Amino acid sequence: MIYRCLFVFISLLTSLPVISGEMNEVRAKYNYQMFCQGCHTPKGIGGRGVPKIKGFIGHFPKSQKGREYLIRVPGSANSVLDNLQLAEVLNWMIKTFGEDSVEEGWRPYETEEVANYRQNPLMEVEEYRKALLRELAVQE
Repeated sequence: MIYRCLFVFISLLTSLPVISGEMNEVRAKYNYQMFCQGCHTPKGIGGRGVPKIKGFIGHFPKSQKGREYLIRVPGSANSVLDNLQLAEVLNWMIKTFGEDSVEEGWRPYETEEVANYRQNPLMEVEEYRKALLRELAVQE
């Protein structure tokens, strides 16, 4: 019985409507836990062959190419999350794990932007990432 109540509670929290420009943080955290932390870990430090996001993810939204990258990586582009949920989880990750890498006044992802860029997933992720990091002049 307690599991059923917990399931109903989580379902209600994760299905709350979002007003434009707002984020359902409970749903975003839940989606990170369900679909991202298996590779990126609960603290965002990455795993074998998976880049860390803690203290680093905020560098990507500093350029258009970097913004696109976070949406176009296979884990995002091919995610079961809809465009709104993916925008939320990316914004949540930046706010939660970005630390000093996030520029003041950064522009959060919006649903339409996610919908547009995820249509063209990256195939050569490692090479693309290396070139992007050179352009951003940051080191992991």
